[in-house]
Amino acid sequence: MCPISSLPAQKQRGVALVIFVIMLALAGAAYTLASVSLERMRTEESISTQAVLMQAKRALLDYAVTYEDANPGQYGFLPCPDRVDTTVPPEGGADGGNCLATAVNAMGLFPWASLETGVLKSGTGQCLWYAVSGEYKSSPKTKMLNQDTNGAIRLYNPDGTVRQGALAQDRVVAVIIDPSTVLPAQSRNYDDSSLCGKDYTPAAYLEGNGLIDNASLTGTPLANDEFITRGIGTDEVANPFNDALVTIMRDELWDAIRSRKDFATDPDSKMRRLTEALAECIGGYGEDNLKRKLPRPAAVDFSGADYRVDENYSDTAGASYVGRFPYEVDDSDGALGSSYAPNDAEPVLFDKGYCSALIAGEGYKTWQNWKDHFFYAVSSYYAPENTTVGGAPACNGANCIVVDGTEYAAVVIYAGNRTAGQVRNEPAAGDSDTKKFLANYVEVVNPVGDGTGNYTPTENDIAFCITDADPFDVVSCSE
Repeated sequence: MCPISSLPAQKQRGVALVIFVIMLALAGAAYTLASVSLERMRTEESISTQAVLMQAKRALLDYAVTYEDANPGQYGFLPCPDRVDTTVPPEGGADGGNCLATAVNAMGLFPWASLETGVLKSGTGQCLWYAVSGEYKSSPKTKMLNQDTNGAIRLYNPDGTVRQGALAQDRVVAVIIDPSTVLPAQSRNYDDSSLCGKDYTPAAYLEGNGLIDNASLTGTPLANDEFITRGIGTDEVANPFNDALVTIMRDELWDAIRSRKDFATDPDSKMRRLTEALAECIGGYGEDNLKRKLPRPAAVDFSGADYRVDENYSDTAGASYVGRFPYEVDDSDGALGSSYAPNDAEPVLFDKGYCSALIAGEGYKTWQNWKDHFFYAVSSYYAPENTTVGGAPACNGANCIVVDGTEYAAVVIYAGNRTAGQVRNEPAAGDSDTKKFLANYVEVVNPVGDGTGNYTPTENDIAFCITDADPFDVVSCSE
């Protein structure tokens, strides 16, 4: 075969064109294969990352569901993040002693050692980060955590619109974050002797769109913080961001917790037992004074005061007949007079001597965390006053409350799950106080609030009644 150089010029040009076309085709094929390979790699990374994020979420939910097993009366708490490099706890351990002030959101590395998951890394090889709402962290604890406690985190879409948290009751409880690959403005210091690098600088791993910064928290009690999740191409914009997030919402956390027997409506559930014990405390108060009068309730509306504080659940000085279960009953004692009030020197109902079974066990801690859910109505005849009373039965059809067709001296009600239209937000973080409305908790026939009325539950409330008898007795008066 003749070399190309020996061919006529016209044939040389023809052969060269063929070679060029072949080379161009090979280059195009290589580019296509490279693009397909890169896209496949990104897809596999995304799938792997999502699986790891969901594994971390399941571990956190399991922690919340089982937390009460070792901490009687306390439900729903989540671990603190791994925030600082310490020997106790070691790497991957939740920082109980360094988890900021009460009700302050906390952020750090995912506490894989405390959750016993082993090190969890995303598809890009990064250890996960984690942020938890201040009222849900296990240290230091808030004074009240239950199914109506809102999260303190809002999540935004890549375009800056709100994805979760537009309403107070829809805010996020916790986020698990894949920081993904390092961006141009970031510098990460990795300790090769560690499993996750021991680099606790959020800005080296997390970022935002210039308005929302995943690496920065307010550090203020009960304040809301904002996070933004990545989207297609957000790592190439003017303010690049590439964090992938999975959230834990309030309702999904508490739906899991309420699967425990403690919240079932069977006779042995903890909430039924606690409601009964609280009714026995009320009956004990009546048995311990010669007038056989019962205390007044605390207010329903705290007028802006903190629903988390026990002492705010003090009985009312005025003539009230329905409200929250009272923690202090000094005004009722005063209405009876010091010579008749039971253990007049002690204002706390639980400490007067006949509620020992409640305060000695886990019941008191449960009440502390669910105290906004317990309500109490007293009949007008049995409300405290400094007058002598006659014998029982005393209800005459016009001076007592009614439950399921029977007159009673009083009733204690546990308000169950929210029903349609009920919202129970506390007056914090700029939220409106919707806890102050009785109708957002109790579903009974006719709670008129004048010492009479029909308190028969119509939905999921649990009720125990104090009988119009001598001595007082406590009976279940709800299904």
